[in-house]
Amino acid sequence: MASIQQDPSGTFHICFRFANQRFKRSLQTMDRRKADAAAVRISENIRLVREGRMEMPVDADVPTFLLSDGKLGEKPKAICNLAMGILFESYTASIPDDALEQTSLKTARIHAKHLARILGAGKLLRSVTTSDLQIYVTTRSKEPGHRGTVSAATIRKEIATFSALWNWAVSQGLISRPFPRKGLIFPKRSEKPPFQTVKRIERHIATHKMKKDQADAMWDAAYLDTAELKEILQHIKSNARYDFIYPMALMAAHTGARRSELCRCQVSDLDLAGATVTLNERKRSKSMRTTRVVPVSDQLSSELKTWLAKKPEGPFLFPDLEWEDEIDFSYSSDQHLTPDKATHHLEIVRGGSRWEKLRGWHVFRHSFISNCATQGVDQRFIDAWVGHQTDEQRRRYRHLFPDSQKQAIDSVFSS
Repeated sequence: MASIQQDPSGTFHICFRFANQRFKRSLQTMDRRKADAAAVRISENIRLVREGRMEMPVDADVPTFLLSDGKLGEKPKAICNLAMGILFESYTASIPDDALEQTSLKTARIHAKHLARILGAGKLLRSVTTSDLQIYVTTRSKEPGHRGTVSAATIRKEIATFSALWNWAVSQGLISRPFPRKGLIFPKRSEKPPFQTVKRIERHIATHKMKKDQADAMWDAAYLDTAELKEILQHIKSNARYDFIYPMALMAAHTGARRSELCRCQVSDLDLAGATVTLNERKRSKSMRTTRVVPVSDQLSSELKTWLAKKPEGPFLFPDLEWEDEIDFSYSSDQHLTPDKATHHLEIVRGGSRWEKLRGWHVFRHSFISNCATQGVDQRFIDAWVGHQTDEQRRRYRHLFPDSQKQAIDSVFSS
């Protein structure tokens, strides 16, 4: 026989026994008549089950089944109370430490802060609608960015981050509906320009008397030809305060390795006898660790041998710095240089020089790929060395130096 109880708040609960178990379930009502009717329904349905006139699934939630007259069998799903302000922290706390690249996590954290700022840190995930996302896109498109307003590409990346976090919440059972992205309208994107030589960019800026923000945008598309690479590497070798910077820059220029790949590289990844280095990737696959093998030039091999002879003991090719004071430092024996520190040290050595406007470590990767293409290296080799997977990635590099293009067109229409 089912009975009802009323708690201090006035809400009724129903209590009953079935199959030698005691059950109690809130009726979510303060109306006595509704509570009494539920008790009668429970008692009647228990009788029907015992008489075999109503069949209860083995895995059914008993109170839900009986209260619904046998129409529902599962437990009510928990309501998602996850708020925007703690979404990212909840996500990172649930994944392994090495699941994502640290630089990727840093970027995602920035995206999550913008999302919480505009949508509201206290806004519950379950209340987010397509309309909310459209407000976010429109708001961000009017906010100041590095150059002018925030770019369409950046906004799309932020929405993609939100989508990834949402899908994680779905996988954890925190929310059941899909990410409400369908129908979003984004600002138009500008196609990224092909990479250009430093000389061409300098000439273009001077000819058109470009303003700083326009010039900065062009510098993002700069790459160095082989002569310019020698110049900047010599500048680094002559002006670097720390002796790891030059071999690290040379390795970037001669292998196309990403900054984070250089930082993670271990001494055991080098095979100087076989003239190769194995780079540990993080971007090519989300589910497994992958590597790629890149040939090592004679110049790089010689410089790495010199660096290994003076490098302190430890597993990493470029260990972190440990400071005693502003002047004295030592190398860590078990920690690699962090990407942020690598950028900081390169910026210092480039500061005040012709090269200070270049895009940090990544300019070496752009230059490696462009120079390989210019020399007619097979595209399949280039893809294997740098880990390119899509035509969009290849398109910006699949070109010759401007001077070579001029020679090519003249050869077609020569008299």
